[in-house]
Amino acid sequence: MADVVLGFLRYIQEEKMEQYDVIIVGGGHNGLLAGAYLAKAGAKVLVLERRWETGGAVMTDEQSGCRINTHACYMMMMDRAPAYEDLRLQEFGCTYISPQPAVTFLTKDEKALCLYNDPDKSAASIARFSAKDAVKFKKIYEEWTLLVEECIVPQTYRSTIAPLEMVYLLNEKEIGKKLLELSEKTPIEIINECGFESEILKAALLYLTTMWGINPDVTGVGFLVPLYIVRMLNAALIRGGSHRLPSAIYKSFIANKGMVEDTMEVERILVEDGKAVGVKTTKGIEIMARCVISTVDPEQTFLRFVGEEKLGEIAPGLPDTIKGWQWEELSHYVLHMIVNGMPEYKAAIFDPDVNNAFIQVMGVDSMQDVADKFREAAGGGLPLWGHMTCFTRFDPVQKPSVLARFLPESEAPVRGLQTLRFENISPFTAKEGDWDNLKDKYAERLKEMIYYYAPNLREAKTIRSYSYPPTYVEKKFLNMQRGSIKHGEYISTQMGYFRPNDLCSRYRTPVKGLYVAGSSVYPGGMVLLAGGYCAAGVVAEDLGITPWWSTPASIKAAIEKGLAV
Repeated sequence: MADVVLGFLRYIQEEKMEQYDVIIVGGGHNGLLAGAYLAKAGAKVLVLERRWETGGAVMTDEQSGCRINTHACYMMMMDRAPAYEDLRLQEFGCTYISPQPAVTFLTKDEKALCLYNDPDKSAASIARFSAKDAVKFKKIYEEWTLLVEECIVPQTYRSTIAPLEMVYLLNEKEIGKKLLELSEKTPIEIINECGFESEILKAALLYLTTMWGINPDVTGVGFLVPLYIVRMLNAALIRGGSHRLPSAIYKSFIANKGMVEDTMEVERILVEDGKAVGVKTTKGIEIMARCVISTVDPEQTFLRFVGEEKLGEIAPGLPDTIKGWQWEELSHYVLHMIVNGMPEYKAAIFDPDVNNAFIQVMGVDSMQDVADKFREAAGGGLPLWGHMTCFTRFDPVQKPSVLARFLPESEAPVRGLQTLRFENISPFTAKEGDWDNLKDKYAERLKEMIYYYAPNLREAKTIRSYSYPPTYVEKKFLNMQRGSIKHGEYISTQMGYFRPNDLCSRYRTPVKGLYVAGSSVYPGGMVLLAGGYCAAGVVAEDLGITPWWSTPASIKAAIEKGLAV
């Protein structure tokens, strides 16, 4: 048996002796994205993935035939990311829908506020709580949409620039000045200054910001408030499950002669005379390339793969900077449930559109509630709050393809089963103890809260209940330490030009031939389809490869207006 294994490894070694143009470390969506663009440009590209499948955290699992979107599921940029059209992802099996209302906020007194991507519809719902707020919301939403669509989104798909350059650029325009002003404020300050009188509306806007782990009291990232609110009201789900997105990118990559090796973990990035020339895997295989793109976190890329000593020789001080990388303070706890009925919310009597909403938020009635529960989680507590989506309400393809084998079909017909996903902000380290012992107990507490808002679920038959605490995130993905859903904290010193640091945020690194392109690099996480896209352009330029793709018209317009570079 040992001879067979050794023979196989020798065969692989021989196959890998041929030099590649690009080796990409990590087969998540950013790695596949960079690979797909470069392969279509004619580069010889190899993606190496540690796990047994590509796609990273954009994944869809099966539990007894039931599809569950374990991690990423709310896609904010599908209708804005250049890659969707460039790579013809629809033709490769990725389509999406944006259910409306986008989100509804359930109150304890059985009312609800519904928010849509149509500001008139949102205003009509707001007016039931405050006529003044309805008028004010339309004006503010229009201003924020302009900020997002003309400034933030276009620059998301361009390389970042130094802070002083950015300030100079934005100060030339009134819209830019507004964005700079917002950036220096906390989310709570921004929403309070809107002047709304309705507590549920203020709670809704703060929740849409903090649901991704943004601290409501932190300064320096205020631009995320309009971005998350506007884009979450346009959020999409991927038909058939989240994994169809990276699967489509994978197919585009393979169609252009890209190569993928899964279960192939990198041990070291080979550096000669200060230049990355290939990688060595944990299986002892050395693979050479003109350049290497790493999509994993800074600690793995630089301290583990390059090595602290070698990195220090090339860029003195950079190892200490990398050691200062801050992982996120909070993560997500997720509860997946397969039940034999759709949730019917009590608040649907107040507004029938409640049941049709993409996301139902529960457990918070005021902005103070949101802030208090965020702080409770930050202190290690397990607050009762969160949001839920019934994916099968909007996408029947995600219904169980195989009936749970423990029940006869007569008791739980396939067509009647529904997939629910509940999620909230929770601590990686809980004060109450170990997550392995807490996860199911916490699930029962959360179910009681859910049953308050949707009483019919208490009587529904639960086919599967699957708790997924923050510690499981870290176990599954090495570059999501402490359950970091965005691969690193969103604070001013780790955003923009400083993500991951001022030497690497533009995708090149001090190690010649080594590039970075993951979620720990500008512009960040959240499945923006941006890091890999931007890095591909930089690598193509350095390798002398002519890009086949062009800058989208919306981004060109922002550049011409002086709102992007």
